[in-house]
Amino acid sequence: MISTEGRLTAYPFVLLSELRDAANEHGYRIGPEEAGGWIFFRSASAPGEIGLAAASASGPYFLSVMLPGVARALDVESATPWAKGHAAAFMFATRDDLHAGVQTVYRLSVSLPNFPLEKYEKAVVSIGETEGERALKFRIGQNIFRDALLEYWNGSCPLSGISSHQLLKASHIIPWSHCDSDAKRLDVFNGLLLSALWDAAFDSGLITFDFDGKVLPSPHLETAARIGLDLEHVRHLPLRSEHLFYLDYHKNTIWKR
Repeated sequence: MISTEGRLTAYPFVLLSELRDAANEHGYRIGPEEAGGWIFFRSASAPGEIGLAAASASGPYFLSVMLPGVARALDVESATPWAKGHAAAFMFATRDDLHAGVQTVYRLSVSLPNFPLEKYEKAVVSIGETEGERALKFRIGQNIFRDALLEYWNGSCPLSGISSHQLLKASHIIPWSHCDSDAKRLDVFNGLLLSALWDAAFDSGLITFDFDGKVLPSPHLETAARIGLDLEHVRHLPLRSEHLFYLDYHKNTIWKR
């Protein structure tokens, strides 16, 4: 246990149970293992491991993250020290905040660029190159890509707020057929999770986004569509730097100026 002065002490059973619940309820069910004041958990469906700790039963709580990409994407106050071999640690004031943090780490872990690619390569390793087999690879890749985007965007369109999965599309920024590698095709930063109307407008080049996430409508976008998209009130798209390479291609190649 991490004391408020930064010392490491043993965990009482009740607090250990609370940390285990925070991990188990959000996909980390392998463990626990204890070392250096941290309680470690792993997941059968997400890469990396997490370490949990607490100063006391009333907090604050700490979450140590192994994957650098997840650590960079987690918008939470950083804390030290972190577990050996990990990239960073984060502090949470309450149990609910800790649960939300673990849930976010899991969501980001399964949608990092390398994870969908690894999952795809394992799924198609025994599939050949006939026309039918290539079509099968395409379907497998699209399903993996969609699942990754659902996790990354937390299951909803960031522009409309729609969360009904039947109305959401996995939109490639650089289209699948334009990509020169599977790594780009399966890169979660080469995708947006958009509701159907937004997806159709983006895919056809009738809208794009600047590097601040502001919508740029094409001059060819008709008035009825502008009203349907509610362009006057739409929020900015929350982007990371990894999106910008792909958006630059979309703006210069697909967007209808």
